[in-house]
Amino acid sequence: MVRRPASLLVASYAALLAYLLLTPALPDVGGTGDVNTLVSDAATLSGLAVCVLALLPARDEALGLALVALGAGLVAAGVTEAGSIPLAGVGKALFAAALGMLLARLLADPAVVVGVPLFVAAIDVASVAGGPSRLLARDDSQAGEFLSVYLPAWGGGRAGVLGVADLVFLAFFAAGAWRFGLRRRATGAALLLALPAAVALQLALDATIPALPMLAAALLLPNLDRLPGLLARGRSG
Repeated sequence: MVRRPASLLVASYAALLAYLLLTPALPDVGGTGDVNTLVSDAATLSGLAVCVLALLPARDEALGLALVALGAGLVAAGVTEAGSIPLAGVGKALFAAALGMLLARLLADPAVVVGVPLFVAAIDVASVAGGPSRLLARDDSQAGEFLSVYLPAWGGGRAGVLGVADLVFLAFFAAGAWRFGLRRRATGAALLLALPAAVALQLALDATIPALPMLAAALLLPNLDRLPGLLARGRSG
């Protein structure tokens, strides 16, 4: 039973690394316009989300998650400084997955599963409206580089960036859903689709669409009927 999750984890991250290495050589779709951006971003974001969810079997291993977060964070910082974009993307995905699931383990309370998504979604909407999220996408400082995941475009260039925090909360939400008996398949599928859907909406509406409200909706909407019982369990516990 241990070998299968471990092999899935290794395969997911190896596949993501291979894809990121090959992306510049892939043929662009519709030139450098919105279609190519959507295809490029959807593929990369889906790969990142799969890698985050692949760590779910270790969601209760607090010490292991802490060590993975520390090691992956150091590696990600080093390869970011060295300019290795593919390795940095893989390292940041592992760092975010471990950190998000560690936080979910430390904050293992039913009320948190509902409260945190609503809170961070509101903060993200305010951040986008006020400007900080936009500024992060243009931040070339060392901190800004580490806190962003570069999304390569098919045919070369950049198709966008994703905040590492978005992956941290993806991991946090997934671990909470798994721990407290929410619908795993529906929630997992919704979380996988949330980030590509945000890109599609952004391109369709020509407006900045924050990622965290999409992730929060992916967690809460498939489980609306179970949330009252979850909150009642938290109050009685």
